[in-house]
Amino acid sequence: MSRIAKLILVFVILLIGLAFHLKNNQLIELNYYVGAINLPMSWLVVIVLFIGSMLGVVASLPMLIKLKREKSKLERQIKNSEKEINNLRVMPVRD
Repeated sequence: MSRIAKLILVFVILLIGLAFHLKNNQLIELNYYVGAINLPMSWLVVIVLFIGSMLGVVASLPMLIKLKREKSKLERQIKNSEKEINNLRVMPVRD
């Protein structure tokens, strides 16, 4: 995606977020184990979405690490195969 398209996309998302905040700016009391806090509903939604996305990233890390190891293993195999092919090309043919 071009840089201008990304900038426009970010700007549109910010405008949608601002509109959401303006429509949902009433305070909500969030009770948790050690206390309570009053937050606007829009901020609470943003915080919950952020926490959810971070948990999703953490949950996918083992799979990503496994795939990166497999990729590096396959790249090593390709490198070794290419070396072997180059060595076989250089060897003289005996009759």
